[in-house]
Amino acid sequence: MSWKNSFNRRTGSLALAGLVLLVTIMALQGCSEGGTKRSLIVVGSPAPSFTIELFDGNKWTLEDHGGKPIVIAFMASWCPCSNESIPFIKEAYERYNPQGVEFILIGIQDSAEKFRNFLEERDVTIPAGYDTDDTIAALYGVDAPPVTIFIDREQKVKRVYFGNIKEAGKEYFSWIEEVR
Repeated sequence: MSWKNSFNRRTGSLALAGLVLLVTIMALQGCSEGGTKRSLIVVGSPAPSFTIELFDGNKWTLEDHGGKPIVIAFMASWCPCSNESIPFIKEAYERYNPQGVEFILIGIQDSAEKFRNFLEERDVTIPAGYDTDDTIAALYGVDAPPVTIFIDREQKVKRVYFGNIKEAGKEYFSWIEEVR
């Protein structure tokens, strides 16, 4: 093999490896990092109204849940942070839903089928639907999953958390207590 062919193969391999690395980084950047980022929604403002069709065929409308605290989680099947958040959301749902706290999971930047399968594979029974064109996400200023919105009994946004609930730890449960 000539020096020129060896050089071209090595250059091509490096270019391919670089492209794979770049695509991986871009995919992981799609998931929100934990903490607080700037949101279009203002804490203390009325929660934007929306209706979504749930996977069970029912419709879920924000106004139908007036007087109840609500936790909305925007997620995606491809997002590792969404995956790691599921056990915490399930635990919170089991603990707080019997006390009147409403939970809803909204799939974004995905496909309805992939998001539904993602939930079924994890035995999630929390009401869930798919935001077909990300209009609900846009109402709440969500541009990458996961994002959790905490809404109080007066349907005002109490808190917005961008990122993996696993990283929030026990604080997640205290935020639910704030709206409860």
